[in-house]
Amino acid sequence: MLLTRFKCSASFLLLCVVVVLSGCYTRNENSAAETEPAATVEQPPAADKAAPAATPAPEKVNVNLYLEISNGMKGFMPPAEAGKEPTVFQSRLNKLISEIQDGRYVAEKKYYLAREDKQGQPVLDSVSYNTMKSTVVSGIRANVLGTPLPDLLKAALEQSVKQNAVSVIISDFIHGPHPDKRGQFISLDSDIRSSLKEAEQQGLAIAVLADASGFYGNYYPAVKKPATSRTLTGEEVPFYIWVIGRQQEVLAVTKNIFRNLPPQQAYFGFDYKDVPFSAILKANQFRPAGTVYCASRNADPCTAIKLLPEKSIPVEFTLGLDLSALPRQLQQENYLKRNLKVIGSGCKASLVSVTAADDAVRASPDLARYTHFLRLQVPQLIGTSGTITLQLPQVQPAWIDAWTTNNDNNPAADPKKTYQLDKIIDGVQALYRDQRTYLFNVTIKFNKAD
Repeated sequence: MLLTRFKCSASFLLLCVVVVLSGCYTRNENSAAETEPAATVEQPPAADKAAPAATPAPEKVNVNLYLEISNGMKGFMPPAEAGKEPTVFQSRLNKLISEIQDGRYVAEKKYYLAREDKQGQPVLDSVSYNTMKSTVVSGIRANVLGTPLPDLLKAALEQSVKQNAVSVIISDFIHGPHPDKRGQFISLDSDIRSSLKEAEQQGLAIAVLADASGFYGNYYPAVKKPATSRTLTGEEVPFYIWVIGRQQEVLAVTKNIFRNLPPQQAYFGFDYKDVPFSAILKANQFRPAGTVYCASRNADPCTAIKLLPEKSIPVEFTLGLDLSALPRQLQQENYLKRNLKVIGSGCKASLVSVTAADDAVRASPDLARYTHFLRLQVPQLIGTSGTITLQLPQVQPAWIDAWTTNNDNNPAADPKKTYQLDKIIDGVQALYRDQRTYLFNVTIKFNKAD
């Protein structure tokens, strides 16, 4: 277990919780480098009680599902045969559209097959559920030109905004610009940003989900040398599902409609204001060590404490946090352990452990409101008062660089790679460049015990 220690100058800050989920990433998922408190701790607004719980996701949402049906997508959807297993793509999409059609979390649903017309313009053909299902399980028979990626995103997003629906866009996200527009290979990041400007203007959030599937048939890479196409017989090729909409609606889709999310996930444009929290000082499961008690005897939640570490007896206590509003992947214990920062002002402080609530904890009325419990150690006070701040920076998931290539011509030799995926993600990040860089920022105030 990694313990991160921070020295801080004495100060007295009023208590609050500020939570921000941002699309601004650092590049290393595993880095948690120390940062000077003055530069990293965002000043919280004045408050004297824990913030209310975040707004829950809606019970039902409207969903528009867009499936690209270019020739390059055919290999994900080979015709069904007796005794032949479906591809990962077919299995995942079949479950997804079934949940959208028949599940209880979707109000209105619409299905579109995305292609390009003879004039090079994107076309979104509205189809029935049965047509969409037949396409997924039986394959694409027609000769269909693919829509350039920025055009596909723009058309789908504008359509969904007009219809007040969440966009669910499925594609291999291989960018193949028109032969007369080769410059788009260089401007891919800015073109993606422009195509999604409606998301920025409407305050929408984006979830990017990546998976890989066996591919059968002609594969058309972005890089056309030495081969303009290759025949694959089951090699793994990435495909992507983008979910775009209002923050709570995107969470409703990813939490309720996707019953089995792929491990590769990235989230952009989320903005949480509050995370409920409390010092847990009386529960047997999280008994504190050393001299530490709540500053207000009857406070519930306890958001200010008194403590007095001694040379041989450091103070240890637990903070309970409700992180239920965050995407599930960002709630994982390992993710939190790797990335959480502890910043003490007026003290030395470090993170000892992160524990997700189990059945025994959820059975306790006093603890059931919290999803995670963070054990903190304070071995020394530098001042008579100060703060302890927990920060979870938003980092770029390592899988994005791992799945990126500048030459996708031979997926058999270099599988599970997408041409300039990092530039595509850079274009998405640019939409949220003005947001702050922390998923959440929790601060508890302390005074030295008498």
